[in-house]
Amino acid sequence: MKRVITAQTVKEAHAAGKAQLYAPIKETIITPEARTVAKDLGIRFVEYQGAAGASAGTSSPLDEATVRKIVERVITALPPEKRNQEQVRSVVTQVLARYLKEKA
Repeated sequence: MKRVITAQTVKEAHAAGKAQLYAPIKETIITPEARTVAKDLGIRFVEYQGAAGASAGTSSPLDEATVRKIVERVITALPPEKRNQEQVRSVVTQVLARYLKEKA
């Protein structure tokens, strides 16, 4: 079921001090009034492909440099026989996407 971001959602986010709301495109509906209120309050929507898209390597609200640093740190912590960069990158992006979804 899709999550709906309404004007009230935006007002509550603003009251909580948030400057942006994460909105996975395939999982979120943003009402026109919510967009108007967000613009008026200076809140930005970070729209991205969501957890499924992130694991496939498509866009996410995280910059590539941050993802790369996390992957490198995880790789160096693993024993040599477990160092598979593609698998680590997939897991890292899935976890980060889930975190951002919960944070939204």
